[in-house]
Amino acid sequence: MRFLNFLKYNRESFGAKIFYLFTIFLVTFYVAFTGFFIYYQSKTLKQNLIYEGKEFAKHLAQSARLGVFAESEDLLKDPVEAIMQSKGVILVQVFSLDGRELRALKRAEKAGAPSFRDERLFTEEKIIDMFGKSRSPLYFEGRDRIEFWSPVVSGEAYSAEGYSEEEALFFEEGAKGKKGNIIGLIRIIFTTEHMKNSLKDLLLKSIFVPVIFIIPGWIIAYFIVRGITRPLGKLTEGVKAIETSGSFRKIPVETKDEIGRLATAFNDMAESLQKREVEKQQLEEQLRHSQKMEAIGTLAGGIAHDFNNTLSTILGYAHLLQKRIDKEDPASRYLDHLLSSARKAAVFIQSLLTFSRKEVYNPSPENLNDIIRNAKGILERFLGEDIDLKVELSEEDLIIMTDAGQIDQVLMNLATNARDAMPEGGSLTITTSSAEPDKKFLLSSGGEQRGRFAMITVTDTGRGMDEHVKERIFDPFFTTKEIGRGTGLGLSMVYGIVKQHKGYIDVITKPGMGTTFKIYLPLSGPVDEKKETETLTMPRRGSETVLVAEDDEDLRRLTAVILEKNGYNVIEAVNGEDAVRKFMEKKDEVEFLLLDVVMPVKNGREAYEEIKTIKPGIKVLFTSGYSIEELNRKGVYEEGINFLSKPLLAEKLVRKIREMLDKD
Repeated sequence: MRFLNFLKYNRESFGAKIFYLFTIFLVTFYVAFTGFFIYYQSKTLKQNLIYEGKEFAKHLAQSARLGVFAESEDLLKDPVEAIMQSKGVILVQVFSLDGRELRALKRAEKAGAPSFRDERLFTEEKIIDMFGKSRSPLYFEGRDRIEFWSPVVSGEAYSAEGYSEEEALFFEEGAKGKKGNIIGLIRIIFTTEHMKNSLKDLLLKSIFVPVIFIIPGWIIAYFIVRGITRPLGKLTEGVKAIETSGSFRKIPVETKDEIGRLATAFNDMAESLQKREVEKQQLEEQLRHSQKMEAIGTLAGGIAHDFNNTLSTILGYAHLLQKRIDKEDPASRYLDHLLSSARKAAVFIQSLLTFSRKEVYNPSPENLNDIIRNAKGILERFLGEDIDLKVELSEEDLIIMTDAGQIDQVLMNLATNARDAMPEGGSLTITTSSAEPDKKFLLSSGGEQRGRFAMITVTDTGRGMDEHVKERIFDPFFTTKEIGRGTGLGLSMVYGIVKQHKGYIDVITKPGMGTTFKIYLPLSGPVDEKKETETLTMPRRGSETVLVAEDDEDLRRLTAVILEKNGYNVIEAVNGEDAVRKFMEKKDEVEFLLLDVVMPVKNGREAYEEIKTIKPGIKVLFTSGYSIEELNRKGVYEEGINFLSKPLLAEKLVRKIREMLDKD
């Protein structure tokens, strides 16, 4: 019973399995090797015996030629006895061409070796068929012997002369025709007994090979198993440590073989798991950071909405006042400054909306220089006083198909990257020019589009980057900043926007040498100058009735004043529900709707849908100080509607209304 338990335990032991497999391998290897070795030796010995027999037969045929001519036993005695001295030869016979035995010699202990006399063989035709023209020796294998036959040939087979002098004695003078002909036969029989004895000796000696190999094999197997099981035990402990405590503990790598590589792979896996845990924490921090940024964006959008209403009121009344004051009046100069500051505030708040939203990409021909010029103010405030912003714009108009908000976002993200690279201050330079990327750069960027591009160059004097960081800066969520300082999305967004414009981006940087981003955007045709000129002319006065729905009282009153001064009749409504009610009262008179999108009780879109069922052809212009993203979230914006963003400029508002009324 104990023995069975021992076998059961060993059967489950890895070391025992290795030992059993190793023993089976040795036995299998021994049997296969011994079988192959015996087979190979048997084949080799037989080939040697055949070769030796052929050589003996050929030699005896040469030396017995005169004896066969003379049919003399004395002349054949010495050659036959010489062959008989060889090991394994049991019978030597010399025959004449007609089959007479001229000389024979056999071993006494092999008295049973047969003589040979076959009349069917000893005919000229049979002998020629048997040996052919080659006259080479032949052999035949028996159960325990091999016999060799060789022809005795007259004369030198390759001599240009006649018979040899000795042979000529047996023929008449001048006789011809016997040269190279068969005149007799040689027979030699070898026994295979000594070959079999050699193979038996080899087989007996090979029995001791397993003993020589298995004992060292057991010792080798022990050390192999020990070298495998000990690292595997440490691997098991490491896996249990990860499972139970979550600790990522490396195990020592003692060898460079498969076990060592397995230990290295485990350490790499543990390190990868640890990195993933850190990345998980970073993603959680980035998610919280993104949520905070989203909340800030929502707050900025709400502030921008209220500020837009206030700015619209300031700009509107300042514009009305400017028309009443004479140009020579000193107050006119103060009013110009007021309008200029208000317009700058409008650009600032529009930029704030751009940076706080995920806007829809709506490209149109834009001058790149104007976009950067308008973004300069907010970039200066964002960078702070310790970073000197330099903007050098090309004298050439660089017209590209873009959405200005997208370029603003590119500039802001690059400025953010530059600011973080210059914690102690520095300078940021933005330049524009036209350029044509070389073919090598296009190939490395995977692009095919050739031609001239508008190029934005953004250069900082920061810390720069090494090659490893440079290769990954456009990867989403990759950041070199500490947790909570960056999402790792800024430069990936820049890359996405550039590719959306079918452009290219190049990075030149070295540690301690700053960083330069070169952005190539395809140039478009020139802006329609006729259209720009038309926008400067004031539209003709109107006489239609316009329903204005605006929940901000000051802005509503200002809008009414502007429209009335341009000849329109105005009906004011404080919200969407009031707009529907007042439309119902004067539906035959109202020809145009000017609706704020977001209003209490009923929004502008809902009011329009209700009014449209009553008067389907009525025209509407929506306005709002909210971003398009916020309007989409509220479900009140639709692509393709007539829309004006606040702050509303008087000329722009009146022109838009006139264009819509005159259309069709």
